[in-house]
Amino acid sequence: MKRLLFLLIPILCIGAAPAETGSRFGYVDIFIDPKGQAVAAWQLEFSAEVGQISLVGIEASDHAAYAARPAYYDPAALAGSRIILANYSLDPKLPKSKFRVARVMVEIRGEGKPQYVTKLIAAADAGGKTVSVEVSLNEGSKAAP
Repeated sequence: MKRLLFLLIPILCIGAAPAETGSRFGYVDIFIDPKGQAVAAWQLEFSAEVGQISLVGIEASDHAAYAARPAYYDPAALAGSRIILANYSLDPKLPKSKFRVARVMVEIRGEGKPQYVTKLIAAADAGGKTVSVEVSLNEGSKAAP
């Protein structure tokens, strides 16, 4: 009987171990709506307040004035779940309607759904005057390779 119990304990322990939850990849598109005013520069903070994520990369804007390069950021910030993004443009055709300023690529660990938050730090026109804008997010997913 003791032998049987001795053999069953490891099997029961293995069965009781928590299941490994994998990770998945997704993205969050960040939009700015300048409501008809030209936006020459912007800066914002992006973070995940709930959920376990890692920032994987930053993709450029979809507007021609900002599409040549991704937003500026500190590459060391990719190690965490919070990043400050900023960009400027000298293009004469600045966006005046809602446009994607960046796509943040994320790795999501576990089954939970992250809650993303943005905080506008600054937005300005070509003359440096503050522009009132709305910031919004759109989440998407990409299949793991």
